[in-house]
Amino acid sequence: MRWLRGRTIRARITVWSVLAGAVIMIVAGLGFQLGLDAVVTSSTRSLLSSNVAPYEAAVQAGATTAFDPPGEGQIVAVVDPAGVVRVSSLSTALTVELPRLTAMPAGVHRVTTASTVYDVVSEAVRGRGGTWHVVAARNRATEAVVRGGIGVVEVIVGLVLVAAFGLASWVGTGLALRPVGRMRERARKLSSAGGADTLPVGPVRDELSELAETLNAFITSVRASNDRERQMVADASHELRTPIAVLKTQLQLAHLSSGDAVALEREISEAESTLDRLSSLATSLLALSSIESAGPVAVTSGEEIIAEFLAAMDRAVLLASGYSVTVDFAGVTLDPAVRLPISTADFSRLVDNLVANAIAASPRGSTVVVSLGREGQTGVLRVRDSGHGMPASFIPVAFNRFTRSEASRGRADGLGGSGLGLAIVKAIVVRGGGDVRLLPRPDGGVEAIVTLPVVD
Repeated sequence: MRWLRGRTIRARITVWSVLAGAVIMIVAGLGFQLGLDAVVTSSTRSLLSSNVAPYEAAVQAGATTAFDPPGEGQIVAVVDPAGVVRVSSLSTALTVELPRLTAMPAGVHRVTTASTVYDVVSEAVRGRGGTWHVVAARNRATEAVVRGGIGVVEVIVGLVLVAAFGLASWVGTGLALRPVGRMRERARKLSSAGGADTLPVGPVRDELSELAETLNAFITSVRASNDRERQMVADASHELRTPIAVLKTQLQLAHLSSGDAVALEREISEAESTLDRLSSLATSLLALSSIESAGPVAVTSGEEIIAEFLAAMDRAVLLASGYSVTVDFAGVTLDPAVRLPISTADFSRLVDNLVANAIAASPRGSTVVVSLGREGQTGVLRVRDSGHGMPASFIPVAFNRFTRSEASRGRADGLGGSGLGLAIVKAIVVRGGGDVRLLPRPDGGVEAIVTLPVVD
């Protein structure tokens, strides 16, 4: 029904409830009428049989003339074998039909005269002189009046019940939807005033409570996303301010050195380095934002993970060779048949960042050890360096955005980083339901341990 589409839920439920109630009442009324017909038919047969019974008994006893007259309201006729009417209280119209009535088979028959409809029973009885016929009739006018009265009562009661059903549906739906009104009012206040509040959840575990919990989870997710975006913008603004100022100064110096080719070349080279840092910072920010806002986590087979790990080791060896650091591939014990909750691209970025950090922390001539395996129901990646280690106070904040140790800040070989590498690692691992830890080694250096749950 198109006209219902623009109505409120309460109105639609009420209308459908009234329609359902009307259908139920119609079906119930039809059933009642069928039952009433059966009862009336049975009672009519019983009444007519009781009217016939005394005369049947008298005929069977041999009576021929001494018949009791019919009682008040009884319509009875007795016809002897010769066709002579011995007793009769039939109306003139039925008397005319008497020859036809006596010829009817046993049972209740409906006979219509010029003005009246009768239920008629005609019984053939063996008596003195042959076959007698006893006829009994009942005027249906009284029955029609009773049926009409009952029909009127049925209609009135049905309308009252349907109206009561509709009213109850309207009131009940209003009470049931009252929490929706409260949620709507709270949502309006939240949209206008903000804050950390959530939608009210009722004490009863029903569909509305589940809806409120789902919406609260959505609100919390949106707030967390907005908080991350604001934090990222604030952090990026803070981190970009310094290299942009440095780049501006370098360009100004380049202008001043326009007459000195050597100085101009030096300023241009330094400006290019600053631009490289800005580019790396922007790329890392985009990668971190992409990871945190991505959809469902991809599931990758152990075989693909191993292939990507070996490719990452090749890149690590090439990177480490430029800094006189050795990358030791400790082996792979990961089962190729397992599946881990991480995409190949994220796993590649994860290994590259951890290995690059380990190389940056390692002095020349030292070794970085990398391994990939399985421990229980988790896949484990370990990256161990032999560098200067990390201060105990830095480890709790090492995975925050734009955090760098003092040793990393002081590097001049380009491996100091932007402070986003470990933040990207943390985001990738947490998104896959895993964990990442940094453990200082007793003999110096740090071991990074990444664990990801095996997907069944």
